Amino acid sequence: MGQLLTTKDCNSLGHRECVDNMVIIFAATMFMYFEKRSTGSIKRIIFSPMFATHFLNDNKKRIAKRHVWQLSDYQAYFQNDLVRVEDLLNADWVFIPVVSSGHWWCYALKVCTMQFFVIDSLDKGIRGCSGIDKSIVCFRVVVEW
Repeated sequence: MGQLLTTKDCNSLGHRECVDNMVIIFAATMFMYFEKRSTGSIKRIIFSPMFATHFLNDNKKRIAKRHVWQLSDYQAYFQNDLVRVEDLLNADWVFIPVVSSGHWWCYALKVCTMQFFVIDSLDKGIRGCSGIDKSIVCFRVVVEW
C-alpha cells in the first residue's frame, strides 16, 4: 500500500492537536484497501484532503481562469494501485475531507441521488464555510456530466 505514518503524524492525534493530512490519507487508504480486499471493489471513495485544497483554491479564481476539471484530473488524488478514476462512476458514496483554519470536516456525496451531506463535529462549522460549501457544490456538477 505504501502508506506510512511517522511519530510526528501520530502525535497529531493528541488532545487539541490538528490532525495531520498524512493521518487522513493513511486512514482513507486503509478503509478503501480493506473494502477492495473483502468485496473486490470500492463503493466508498475517499479523496485525498489535497483534492479539496486544490479544488477550493481553484474556485477562488475568476471563472475565466478556473481549471476545467476532466475525469483524468482526479487520478492524482488516488493511489494508482488502489483506486482508478473509473471507480468514481460505480461508487455509492464519495467523501471529500476538508481542512480550513485548523478545523477538519467532511463532505459526503451519495452518488445515486447526488445528495450532499456535511460531517462536522462543530454545530455551526467555521466562519466562511458557506463559500467553501458553494465551491464544493461545483464538484457535484462536475460529477453529474
